[in-house]
Formats: sequence, C-alpha cells, structure tokens
Amino acid sequence: MGQQRIVDETDFVIIGTGAGGATAARVLAAAGHGVVMLEEGPQLRARARPRELLDSMAQSMRDFATQTTRGGHPIPLLQGKCVGGSTAINSGIIWRLPEDVRADWIERFGLAELLDAQGLEETFERLEDELNIHETDAEVRGGNNERMARGAAALGLPGRVIHRNTKDCRGAGRCLQGCPNDARQSMDVSYVPRAIADGARLHVRCRARKLLLEGGRAVGVVGDVLGDDGRRTVGSFEVRARLGVIVAAGAVHTPVLLARAGLRGLVGERFQAHPGCAVVGEFDEPIGMSFGATQGYEVPMRERRFKIEALSLPPETLAARLPGAGAEWQARLAKLDHYAQWCVPIRMEAMGTVRRGFGDVPVVKYGPTAQDLERAREAVILICRMMFAAGAREVYPGIARRPEVLRSVADLAALETGEVRPSDFHMMASHLFGTACAGADPQQSVVGPDLQSHAVGGLYVMDASVFPTNLGVNPQHSIMALVWRASERLANAARIPLRQASGARATLRA
Repeated sequence: MGQQRIVDETDFVIIGTGAGGATAARVLAAAGHGVVMLEEGPQLRARARPRELLDSMAQSMRDFATQTTRGGHPIPLLQGKCVGGSTAINSGIIWRLPEDVRADWIERFGLAELLDAQGLEETFERLEDELNIHETDAEVRGGNNERMARGAAALGLPGRVIHRNTKDCRGAGRCLQGCPNDARQSMDVSYVPRAIADGARLHVRCRARKLLLEGGRAVGVVGDVLGDDGRRTVGSFEVRARLGVIVAAGAVHTPVLLARAGLRGLVGERFQAHPGCAVVGEFDEPIGMSFGATQGYEVPMRERRFKIEALSLPPETLAARLPGAGAEWQARLAKLDHYAQWCVPIRMEAMGTVRRGFGDVPVVKYGPTAQDLERAREAVILICRMMFAAGAREVYPGIARRPEVLRSVADLAALETGEVRPSDFHMMASHLFGTACAGADPQQSVVGPDLQSHAVGGLYVMDASVFPTNLGVNPQHSIMALVWRASERLANAARIPLRQASGARATLRA
C-alpha cells in the first residue's frame, strides 16, 4: 500500500487541539477565517473509550504517561495526546486567572493590553456561559469529595466546591479516562466541533515536524501522518497558511517546534509546573470512590503555595497505592471501597528547561528546590490531619523513609522532622508552563502581548507556554481566556472576505 499524502491550504493552521488550539480555532473560524487543526493523537468517541485507566492512557496520553523529566529523580509529565488534548482527560477544574498573577504579569512583563481587567472579565463570562461552568452539583459529589469537605470544616480550612465545565454530569467517576457520557465540555466535545461547524477542518494523527518559513514569515507546517497505533508513519502532510501558523502543542513540545524553526533566546527556558503527590486514607464506612465527580472539592492555600484536591481513582490504580505486601496487602485490598484519596499540586519555585533532543524528542530538566520539598511535606501533613479530622482510621502518607501507615494524629510527628529529598515523594505534574514566555520586551520573552513571535512574522504561540509564571491554580480557564483575547484581535486584524477565507480543500494522495 502506498504512502498517504495530505496537502491542504487555509488562512490559519493550528498545531494542537487542547485548551489553546481549540479556542483559537473556535474564535478564528467563527470570524470567517479558514482554519485547519492538526492533532497528533486520535479522535476518541465517548462510547468507545475503555473503562480501565491503563487502556485509556494508552489511547489518549503522550507516551502512555511515561514522559518524565530527566535527572536522578524523574517526575512524570502528564499530557493528553488526542483531540481535545489534556482537556479530554482531566477533571474539568475551572479557575480564573488569580488577580495577583494578573498584576504581576502586567508589572513585570508588560501584558496590560492582553490582560485588561474589563476585557478579561467579559471573556471569562463568555467562556463560562458557553462551556456551562458551574459548581459541582451536590448529587454527583460522591463520598470522596464529601469526606474532604468534612475534614476541611473540622479544621476550619477554606474549602470550596470545585467549579467544572460539565453539562448533565452523571457522576460516572471516569473523568480521567474521558467522560463516557460527553458531560464534561472538553474541547473535543465543545470548541473543536463548533469550529468544524463554522468551516474549520481537522486532520488527526498528524504529527507536526517542521514549521515552514519564507521571507521571515511562517507560512505552513509539514509532518508525518501516523497509523492507527499512533507510532508507525504511514505518510506525510503539508498545510500552507496564508495568514498565520499557531503553535499550541503544549509547554513541552511547542519549544521543540520553535527551536527547530531556528528561534533562540528564551525558547525552552523558564519551564515551570505544579508537581503534586497524594495521600490515601481508610475509613470505617464505604467511601464509594467509583461514584461522583473525580474531583469535586478543594482547599486552596495560595499563601502557602499549594492547593489540596479530592482525586478519585479507579480500583486498579488505587490498589497500587495501598501499603504492605502479601496477606497484609490483600487484607487492605479487600476493603477497596473504604478508601479516600486527596492530592496536592504545589506551586513550585523551581524552573527548568526543555531542549530539542535526538529525533526531536523533548528533554525536560527540572527539579524541586529545597523550599519546594518543604512545602510538599507541609501539604502532605495537612492532608493527613484532614483525613483524621474526617474520621480516617488509617492514613498512608506516601513519603519514603517514614512510616507507611499512620493510625493517629500523634503519628504525624514522624513526618515533621528530618531532611526530605526529591526521592521521598512520588510526584507527577500535569500543569506545565513557561517555555515560550509572553512579554513586551523581546529580550525577556519569546512572543509579544499579541502572542506573535518577536522573531518571525505570522507565527503565534497559543498555549500555556506563553505564561510567564505558574499560577498556583488549574490553568485551563486562563489558557482559554488569553488565547480567546489574542485570537479575537488576530481575527479582526487579519479579516478577509468570506469567499476567500474558505480556502482550498484538503487532498489525500495514496
């Protein structure tokens, strides 16, 4: 069988269909511009998604969730690789850009125009209306979330019900596998179909390899067409863009594409994240983690640079979190319905780098500072206190070189003293930022306030790569708001007659 060859032409080509890429497509297509979306992963239909988390990860996550930072103590970096990107496999937690972060970005990075308070407020309101963002309904909170609310109240902590982008949620408890009912209004359910309805085109299993530059401008993208296994190359594609190329491949892969195109300076620098760890507790009464919003309750502790969240796990993954071996582990396994799990993403001070490695594989170097590790310890201890306050009979803190099982608040003393090392925590990170920083000064940033490259005309970055710092809260809503505002201005600046915007149709050559 011959190799496939996809050739297409449009006004704007967008690499990636996550929070940034899909929002740009939604805005530009609605304005009448021709749009082509490129997605490296597959398009997953709700009813075809596996129930088991490991099977789902194989379909929808980059490198089967084995992508990690480099170094002595790797941290897994979780990223979606499917239509909708990470929005298709997250819990749909929605936070607006914190005001202190907005003020910092304006003062230090010159982003006042992009972050105008009134304009940002109007954008957030529109997103919240279109994506049905609201507080998690009481009837689908489930035992894991309700138990956390009880623990937070007992300790007088500032807990709140999580706001999510859902419609008719049934509490299936499978957010991380991809909602089986299309209740979460992730990009594969909302803005990608909406952009297509407005004339955009979508090419799946297309891995961008190289940005095409001519005369100092970005004019297209070339890359590989992948087979159904997501690894084998079965062809190639070339998409030409008359008005612009938008890179929205995420904070790890966006800088690799930019570096291959010859961009230098701060490309790949300032990598930041919210690594986190989790605590499991056993309760006398059933928790029923298999029902309810995967994440429906949280305790923001911004002044302490962390946020505690409920996080339900499917049975096969939860079982791996239980301590002990042999008969002891089996006894705990028999009580699988009696466990709660709460996690803590940490707003770390650490900064790392993303470099273009052999075969264009990203090389991420990043490690927590000593202060970051102390915050992780502080957060785990607080979660343990919450667990006991909520009625737990045993708590499993998950810190190496400390007791595996705690049976009272007094046992927490063993966690409070002694040195903590990176290897003591089982961390992973899903909020990644900063490798193509936005700013007014070309010496201190990669893209301008309009999210266009300082170095290459017609080249835009529209994902969390442009965030100058991490946030301390879930970034999806902020990504969408910033991209919406930049895309709206781009749509107006590049407006052309509708008859011309429709562009050439794609061709497929065998």
